[in-house]
Amino acid sequence: MTKVLILRARDKIKPIQVRGIDIVQIPVIYTVPNEEAINTISLAGVDYVIVMSSMVVKYLGDKLKTELGDNTRLIGVGPATCEAIRRLGLNCEMPSEYSSYGVVEHMRNVKGGKVVILRSSKGSDYVRTELSRLGFNVNEYGVYDVMVDPIASRIACGLMDFVDFVVFMSPMTYEAVSNCARDALGNRVVVAIGRTTAMRLLRDGIRALAPHEYTQDGVLGLINQLTTSSESPD
Repeated sequence: MTKVLILRARDKIKPIQVRGIDIVQIPVIYTVPNEEAINTISLAGVDYVIVMSSMVVKYLGDKLKTELGDNTRLIGVGPATCEAIRRLGLNCEMPSEYSSYGVVEHMRNVKGGKVVILRSSKGSDYVRTELSRLGFNVNEYGVYDVMVDPIASRIACGLMDFVDFVVFMSPMTYEAVSNCARDALGNRVVVAIGRTTAMRLLRDGIRALAPHEYTQDGVLGLINQLTTSSESPD
């Protein structure tokens, strides 16, 4: 049976069952709210609110429900984020590519205005930088901090020798195990959730595959395709 190790955030751990694949999920990172930043956020008079993670909705759900104007457009980075937003009874737009790059491309097709970007404190400033270049008035907030769980990270490092695939669900999940990953990943198939994560791995000389759709379903579909197109390891 093919063995897959998925490294992700603690809040994202849910049962996954795929026929013929043994999946182990390790929560190598966790999030904590950035109360100081949250208390300074104002959404009044904003034309666009860009939500870069479903975790933002966890910490800012009430503010999103009460402070948005009638004409404010909400953009979620991907399906999980938009699903969380829609559960609040709000509309949500998605880019065609579920990434920072996709968000910027999406915003090229709208008129200028005031933008608020909501993300983790560890997130890339790519969206802010590019939208500012496009002429938008941009404010950005790190709504939550991402912390490494050292015990879970050590467990993940120890498991890498016993699996066929290692999946990184964000750049920070790689950072959590970067001290061991370069050696341990030598004979493993490495999968990144998307382009940003793959680029972070490549900076350390690790080549990762990425699915066409930057979602958990996309990752599992890619692994299933790879295992069914060749003889699966025992």
